[in-house]
Amino acid sequence: MKYWSLFVSCLFFITHAVKADTYPEVIFDNSLIGGSYAKSIVNYSGNSWVENVKKHLLVSDTLFFTPGNALSLKYFDAVDGTWDADILYSRQKFFYQVSTKDILTLKIYVQTPSTTVEDLPMLTIKQGHVESDPVNLGRYLDDFATNTWLNVEIPVKDIKNITQGTLTAVTFKGKGGSNQGHQLFIDQIEFLPERHPNVKLSSPAILANATAYDKQVLLNWQLPLTPSIRYIKIYRSTDKENFEPVAVRPIHMQGCLDRVPEVDKTYYYKIAWVDYNYLESPFSEVREVKTKKMSDESLMDVVQAAHVNYFIENFDFNSGMYLPYRRKDKAIVSVKESGYAILTLLIGAERKQISRSAVLGRIDKMVNFLEQVQQKDGVFPELFDGRTGLPEYRHQKPKYSLTSTASIVEALLVARQYFFKEDAAEEVALRKKITKIWERVNWKAFSFNNDGIVLWDSWSPVDSTQRAYLLGGFNSSLNVYLLGLSSPTFPLLPDAYSTGYANVHLHGGQLPNYFSQFVVTDSSAQDSISDEHASRDTSTAIWSRSMVRDTVEYGLATKVPDLGVPLVDIYRMFFTLAPHGRKDQFLDYEQQVLNLLHIAKRKDNEMGLGTAQSDIWGYYHIRNSNNGTRINPAVGTSAVFADKEVGIRAMKVLYEKYGDVLFTEYGFRAWLDLKDNDVSDEYLAINQAAIAIMMENARSGLIWKLYSEIPDIKKVQNKLLKKN
Repeated sequence: MKYWSLFVSCLFFITHAVKADTYPEVIFDNSLIGGSYAKSIVNYSGNSWVENVKKHLLVSDTLFFTPGNALSLKYFDAVDGTWDADILYSRQKFFYQVSTKDILTLKIYVQTPSTTVEDLPMLTIKQGHVESDPVNLGRYLDDFATNTWLNVEIPVKDIKNITQGTLTAVTFKGKGGSNQGHQLFIDQIEFLPERHPNVKLSSPAILANATAYDKQVLLNWQLPLTPSIRYIKIYRSTDKENFEPVAVRPIHMQGCLDRVPEVDKTYYYKIAWVDYNYLESPFSEVREVKTKKMSDESLMDVVQAAHVNYFIENFDFNSGMYLPYRRKDKAIVSVKESGYAILTLLIGAERKQISRSAVLGRIDKMVNFLEQVQQKDGVFPELFDGRTGLPEYRHQKPKYSLTSTASIVEALLVARQYFFKEDAAEEVALRKKITKIWERVNWKAFSFNNDGIVLWDSWSPVDSTQRAYLLGGFNSSLNVYLLGLSSPTFPLLPDAYSTGYANVHLHGGQLPNYFSQFVVTDSSAQDSISDEHASRDTSTAIWSRSMVRDTVEYGLATKVPDLGVPLVDIYRMFFTLAPHGRKDQFLDYEQQVLNLLHIAKRKDNEMGLGTAQSDIWGYYHIRNSNNGTRINPAVGTSAVFADKEVGIRAMKVLYEKYGDVLFTEYGFRAWLDLKDNDVSDEYLAINQAAIAIMMENARSGLIWKLYSEIPDIKKVQNKLLKKN
C-alpha cells in the first residue's frame, strides 16, 4: 500500500471539471503520438504535392512552439495542381461552438528561405459539408520573416460563409501559383476570445510536489487565482542545469503525470505559468525526484488510483453529478454515468484517496439534485443541465431512460450500504433520501403493456416507446431486472426474470441497430411471448428467443454467443453482482464470463491488428466502421476481476509499451490505434469505471460485498441466483 498512499497524497481534490488534456477551443496543440498526425487528412492533384504518411501530415518533435511537437507542412504548389490539408477537430465529446466574437490564432514557422508571404497557403474552416471562403494568411501577419515563429490572428467575423455551430476542421489550401516547394511548421491552432486577461505574470510559479512511480513522475502545482494564466509549462532536466520544455497543461488541471525515459535515474523539474500571449512567469523552485521500478501490485495501485482520480476531479459543482460534456453555456450531466462515479468514489474513500466526508457531501448533493428534477414514475431523463436542473434531450425529443435511472439507483443503494453509521446524522439523512428515490421508481410503468414482465429501456411523451428497445439478454439488462424484481413498492412479476431478462426481444417499432442480427424472417421460427404482448403503440407483437444458445467459439464453449454489445458492457453486469459461484437455471455465470473473455482474447490475437503481443487485446468490433483496429484498454485490464493473471498482463504491457501516450493522471485514454498510429485525446466514463471498479472487486470485493448486503436485493438475488 506504500505506493498507493504516496500517489493519492499528491492528488488534489479540486472543484473544476477536468476533461481532455486541453481546452475545447484548441484545434491542435500537440500530437499525442510522434511520426504522423492521424487527425489530419492530405489531398493533392496534378503536379502539386504534400509530404505525408498514409495521407497524414508529419509531426516535428524537434521544432515546436509549445512542447512537445508541431505539424510539418511541406508542399509543392503547382500552377496546374491543387492541394489541401485538413486539421480535424478531434473531440468526440467536448465541442467548441464557432463564435464570430472569437479570434482564430495559430503559430507558423517558415523554414524554406525562398518562401515569401505570397507563398503562404490559404485557410478555410469546415463545418460538416460546408466550407468557408478562403482567407489569405499573409493579410494577418504584421512582420513576415523566415526561421522564426510568427503569430497569426484572424477574427472569425472575417471568415465568410460560416455559422455559429460545430467545427469539423481547419484547412490549409494551396494557391496554385508559385511552382516551388515550401515547408512550414504549424502549432497551437486555437480560437481565443477577442478580449482576454493581460495581467503580467510577475510572481514565480509554485511546483508543490514531484513524486516518482516507475517511469511516471506525478507533478502537482499550486495555482493562484490569476485570470491571465492559461497554461502551466513543464521543464525537465537530468543535470539540474539544462532544462528542456516537455509539456504544457491547461489551468483546470492541478497536477499531471510525466513519463520519463528511464528508471533508477534522477530527474529535476521546474514549471512556469503561461499567459494568453505565451509569455512566461518566473520559474518555480526546482524539485528533484528519482524513479524506481514498481512491483505488479504497486503498479495496480497507481493505475487504479488514476482511474478513480478521473471521477474525483470530473464533476459539476452545482449538482455533484458527472459531466460527460464540457460547454460554455451549459453544464450537461449524465444520470447513468453518475452511477459509475458513485461506485468509483466509494472506492476512493475506502482507499483514502478522497475523504469519506467529501464523498458523502458529493453524493448528498447528487441526491438533493435528483429529488428536485423532472421525472416520470421515478424515472429520469438521461441528461440534465446541472445548473438549472432542466432535462437536456437529444434531438430535442423528451425521453425518460430506465437504464440510466437503474444505473444511478443501483449505485445509490450501494452507497446507502457504505454510509451505515447510525450515530452520524448526515449518513442517516442520506440513507433516508436514497430510500425515497428507490421507492418511487415504478418499474411496472416501464414494462410492455404495463404487465410487469418485459421492460422498455425508455419512454417518450412524444412517441411513447417507438424509439425504445426491449430489455433482455446477457447484458446489463440483468441489473435492471434485479432492481425491478427487488422493488419494495412496484415490483415486477416473478416471470420477469425467466421471460424478460432471459430472452432477447424485438418489437414492431424501430429496432436498435445492434439487435438487427436477431431479426427473424422465417415465420415458423418466430416465438411470440403471448398474445397479450401487443404493442400499446402499434398493435404489433413482440418476438423473443432465449438468450441461451449452446455453441463453441475458438475452442471454448459458450451459451451466450452473438452478444451484440462490446465486452466492456458485459463487464458492466458485474460492477455490482459478483459472478463467482453464481448460477441460475440458465447459466453458470463465473464460467460464462471466463470463457467469454478468453474467446474475445483468442479472436483478437488471431486477428493481430497491429501487434504480435498476445497480451494486447480488446479491439472495437464495430460493423461498417473503420474503428476495427482500435484497442480499448479497459477490456484487457478490467478482465482482472475474472482472470487476475490475464488482467495484470494486459495492464502491464499497455503501460510499459504505450504508457507514454496512453496512460495519464486520469488513467488510460479511450482507445489506441496501433495500425493508424493514433490515440484518443479523451476518456470514457464506462472505461474508467470498469478499470477502477473491477480492480477493486478483484482485490477486496468491496462493491460486490456492499451490493450483496442490500436487504431488498439480497432476498431476490439469493432466490434467483444460487451461490455454490
